[in-house]
Amino acid sequence: MARGRAPNGSGLQPRKRSDGRWEVRFAVGTDPGTGKKILKSLYGRTAAEVAEKLRKYTSEVDSGDFLDPSKITVGEWMNTWLRDYAAVSVKDSSLCNYEAYARNHIIPGLGAIQLGKLQPAQVQHWVNNLSPIRPSANKLSRKTVKNIYECLLTALNKARELRMIKYNPAENCVLPKKSNNPDDADSEEMHPMSEEQVVSFRNVITGTRFELIFRFALLTGMRLSEILGLRWSRIDFVNSKIKIDSQLLVKRKAGDTYRLGIPKNSEIRTLTVPKEVMDLLRQQQSEQKKLQLAAGSAWDNSLDLVFTEATGGCIPHYKVERDFKKYVRQIGYEICRFHDMRHTFAVRALERGVDVLTLSRFLGHASVQFTLDRY
Repeated sequence: MARGRAPNGSGLQPRKRSDGRWEVRFAVGTDPGTGKKILKSLYGRTAAEVAEKLRKYTSEVDSGDFLDPSKITVGEWMNTWLRDYAAVSVKDSSLCNYEAYARNHIIPGLGAIQLGKLQPAQVQHWVNNLSPIRPSANKLSRKTVKNIYECLLTALNKARELRMIKYNPAENCVLPKKSNNPDDADSEEMHPMSEEQVVSFRNVITGTRFELIFRFALLTGMRLSEILGLRWSRIDFVNSKIKIDSQLLVKRKAGDTYRLGIPKNSEIRTLTVPKEVMDLLRQQQSEQKKLQLAAGSAWDNSLDLVFTEATGGCIPHYKVERDFKKYVRQIGYEICRFHDMRHTFAVRALERGVDVLTLSRFLGHASVQFTLDRY
């Protein structure tokens, strides 16, 4: 079927493909390197459908909502990718991480550079400055650097698929190698507490506002997001069971917005826990009733959370992590992170003779092999 210019001059007339679909191609910008037009294809089941899609894109250009690939910056593309691609293709927990990586690292470091002018050397320099080998009071681990880099890599791959860039300048970037320094706070390295350190830590946290959260983590090995997203309706006091089917997620855009999502790896699980854990939960129940009484009409625990702020709201992750770092410094174990209490639980469980399969299911790992490789 012959094609001609569309009446509005915005693209070509729709044509029927050999696979039965209809296609219309139109220019979305100019390649800054070659000066040639960058063409985009839209597909539909009918000619009318693709014509309508073309009108929509034309409208976006006229209203200023469309981003010309020849002018769009890395920062603008990251926001577009998060909103229109990542938001509809990844889990809530992954999206939260991507948003944090973009906001805290990618956009501050590379955001002002035009997407079509980003060079591999610029990406490598940026990665090097994220690396844990750099002297910093807040070192990023190798794993975190890798995650941030892969977020950028994925976003740029999508830009390449859309023909906004000819190649991905983040490909073949050299990531930091594993440190041989045992004191380096590399997140791929575990730093479980020794029995003596656990005793010292429990002494230091006695009477503090997050004491019960810290003790709960040591006794269950649950992730912080799972602890903060735990609900009373999932506690079975009669049979000493805890159902983990949610975690607390946060989006930081226009203020902190919290919601409950499924656990990591989608591993919904039910734990049978010892009496000490149930006693701790009963203590928390009593403490929460005191908070509710003190808050009066300001109390709002609509999510039915076990651990809350003074008025019933969600506890931000960073508050717990900040206090944790303060207390481990007091016992001289600064490289320990909140997540290392999970590792502490796992190591102690194996020492007590718990088999790997049981531990893997208890921790909610994706596979037994992961548990074996980890511990």
